[in-house]
Amino acid sequence: MATNKFFKSLLFTLTIAISLFGFCIENSLAYPVFAQQGYSNPRAANGKLACANCHLNQKAIEIEAPQAVLPNSVFEVEVKVAYDTSRQQIGANGQKADLNVGGIVILPKGFKLAPKNQIPAEVKEKNKGVFISPYSTEFDNILVVGPIAGKKHQELIFPIVAPDPEKSSDVKY
Repeated sequence: MATNKFFKSLLFTLTIAISLFGFCIENSLAYPVFAQQGYSNPRAANGKLACANCHLNQKAIEIEAPQAVLPNSVFEVEVKVAYDTSRQQIGANGQKADLNVGGIVILPKGFKLAPKNQIPAEVKEKNKGVFISPYSTEFDNILVVGPIAGKKHQELIFPIVAPDPEKSSDVKY
């Protein structure tokens, strides 16, 4: 029951958090990795994400996540970002370029990016060239990805490790 609540929360958060870059191009400081420098927490007190300052956040996404997970196990959350690949943005050199994608994924406390030594080889192969990182040391349950080439990465795979209630007493599920 608590696991279903977690995945409903995850689905809602991902729906809000993932945004498509390039439709509202104002300056390059809009990407999530650059937002880290301007916001200590990507979520404002009213629930608005830092990404919403520069992007529409109205792009439909599809999320695949397991129904249940075991403590201290690694699982994948796959986010599919479908968009019109014929659309372009202005690149750093002033020429038209393919769109970039990226996003912020906010997980419940205790869930975080899986360590490299626990990520299966097939996931490493799928994520080649994709660099996912925690938002900060304070918020290791918030993951940031992007900007990355949208044509190559319309599916983003987040390897996540579930918390272990035996190691942390404040984790419940």
